[in-house]
Amino acid sequence: MKIEFLYSKSTGRSAEAEEALRQALEATEVEAEVVYTEVLDSEDAKHKRFLGSPSIRVAGIDVEYGDREPDEYQAGTRYYNTPQGWKPYPHARLIANTILEAQARAK
Repeated sequence: MKIEFLYSKSTGRSAEAEEALRQALEATEVEAEVVYTEVLDSEDAKHKRFLGSPSIRVAGIDVEYGDREPDEYQAGTRYYNTPQGWKPYPHARLIANTILEAQARAK
């Protein structure tokens, strides 16, 4: 399974987002190839369908929006609604659920 971790040049890779991804992979016990991609600017964001930093896609599906991605792309910081409130990284459970859904689709 391929997991894309996209981040903007200005914000860099978030340690909290990387930890959430690690926890999700550990919880789901899935074998995954994690590909890290830097987004350089707003034009690159549009080209890569980048929803903000960080964005994580599992088998091409955004962990928050799923198949219903918005039409607007941006290179700034992205915020996620987590059990602890709005955070600039996704909750591990959100990532894990997307991994499990991708596994179910692949069967």
